[in-house]
Amino acid sequence: MYLESQGRIVSGFAQQTLGGINGTVMDSSGAAMHAVTVAARNVATNLKLSKNSNNDGSFSFVDLPVGIYEVTFTKDGFKTGVYSQILVDVGRTTTVNASLQPGEVSAMVTVTGTSLLNEVDTTNGYTLDSRLIENVPLGTGSFTQLALLSPGLSADLLSGAGVNAGLGNQDIFANGQRDTSNSFSFNSMTASQIQRALCAAF
Repeated sequence: MYLESQGRIVSGFAQQTLGGINGTVMDSSGAAMHAVTVAARNVATNLKLSKNSNNDGSFSFVDLPVGIYEVTFTKDGFKTGVYSQILVDVGRTTTVNASLQPGEVSAMVTVTGTSLLNEVDTTNGYTLDSRLIENVPLGTGSFTQLALLSPGLSADLLSGAGVNAGLGNQDIFANGQRDTSNSFSFNSMTASQIQRALCAAF
């Protein structure tokens, strides 16, 4: 399930399974570096893509299968920069800004840790994989309680009355918007109400 804090909930069962990596390569003084060889390797499948950074030091990989990646930066006269454990998630672009140090290419500087930065757009979201969804304890069993894990989302307590409450669903408020501004998508099908969304899912 992919949760957007702009009032949309997109199911993880949808067909989109791609993400991206972008960023900028700089030297130790902060100057942009062009013609740096940037390689992105999927750790699980060993899929490897490579390209050179642009004149302004920027680079971008699009339509990458989701997974954990290792991003390597190489250029003559500089130590090789290796950024491991880079998470590529569904419909998201992870930003990896690299800083290369002078030295031999054979010398490596390894940075470990997943970047959570997204400099591509203003979308603020949270992604749950199927294993986490199955293991998260829910008081009512409703997917709306999973939505509350996304930044910027809140919900009223269940009143115990009404159709939605009977299903264990909660009214969701995204970044101060009204709950009536939400839309729910399941397998690329959009519904404006929780009841309709549930019917579309099953």
